[in-house]
Amino acid sequence: MRLLFLFIIFFNSFSSTSQELSKNLYGFTKSYTLKNLSKNQIYSIVKEWIGQNFESPLDATKFDDESKIIVERNFRMSPKLIQTDQNTTSNYKISSSLNFFISENMLLLEMHLNDIYSFDGKKGEPKTNWEIISGQVDETFIRYLLTRGFMNVKQFSRYSIGKQGAEGDAMKKKAFKYVEKEIKKGVYLKRMIKVSEQLNNEVKEVYFSIEQKIRG
Repeated sequence: MRLLFLFIIFFNSFSSTSQELSKNLYGFTKSYTLKNLSKNQIYSIVKEWIGQNFESPLDATKFDDESKIIVERNFRMSPKLIQTDQNTTSNYKISSSLNFFISENMLLLEMHLNDIYSFDGKKGEPKTNWEIISGQVDETFIRYLLTRGFMNVKQFSRYSIGKQGAEGDAMKKKAFKYVEKEIKKGVYLKRMIKVSEQLNNEVKEVYFSIEQKIRG
């Protein structure tokens, strides 16, 4: 009976929203209601968590005051090398900024992600891979990803600039043939789905670790 009573007290003092995807943030957000914890106590808990989970907490911390803490966190899975069936190497790098917003009885944690996809040594635009983060990797995305990468490599761009007519069409056909062959094999799709799963599992681990710290 006493254990049940303690559980009820704890349940009423700790509540949280579900972990939400935010395309505007390019990341995740989650808020916690901590009725039994003051602003100073929440701040201390966050600082302790940072100290326990970063090799160099001072270097990782980019902003720190009583209402807001920002730390930079790299992903264990980054960089991730992904080989296509046609032996072209692509590279996916991702890091995060953990923004803790602290107030009386409340904690909001935003995880802002920064990623970049490179194909055959040529970097793409950052923060243009939302489907990997949101777990929406499918054939349509892979077709877009590989076409974008193939069109962006130096060798292709150098020869295709200003090319019109039959020569330009031939280059487009080359890109189309490459991408469709990869789609048909299905190897790259499976590998990118795994990358997406690994990313999201690591995000869940971070939030779970923080919640465990709050619960004590």
